[in-house]
Amino acid sequence: MSPRHAGASRAVVAVSCACTIAALFVPDLIAGFLSLLRSTLEALFLPFRLLFDLAVWMTTGQSISSAVESVGNASGRAGHGQAVLHCYIPAALVAMGFLLSLTDPGRHSASRLWSSLALLCAASVLIGIPTAALLVPALLALIFTLSAAYSRSQRGTA
Repeated sequence: MSPRHAGASRAVVAVSCACTIAALFVPDLIAGFLSLLRSTLEALFLPFRLLFDLAVWMTTGQSISSAVESVGNASGRAGHGQAVLHCYIPAALVAMGFLLSLTDPGRHSASRLWSSLALLCAASVLIGIPTAALLVPALLALIFTLSAAYSRSQRGTA
């Protein structure tokens, strides 16, 4: 494989991996900002909520515990276990696979490329089909690079 093709293959892998990592982290980042905004607004309106609940308690004679309980945090717990399995672990696998694909052609480049291909395949299984489609160009570029390295090694031995 010529250096020009190797550079193009690395560029395809880099862009594909970067898009995949962005697609994994951006939704959680936006959800985090919205949760922060909701928590901030809840804190701003908390005194008014308590005052109105106390006024309802005084006029209707309901128990004070319902007024105090309504002041509690209304935000639900986030699914951190699912985020780790479907976001952070695959992102780490994609990053490791990308770093392994940056090997220079040499003695152990084929084993590193196979490892990179295996890591990207494992990440695509954990991610799921829609987001894993972003990894298809990287997988194809690695397969192309491996086939070129294999054919080059066959020509060298013959």
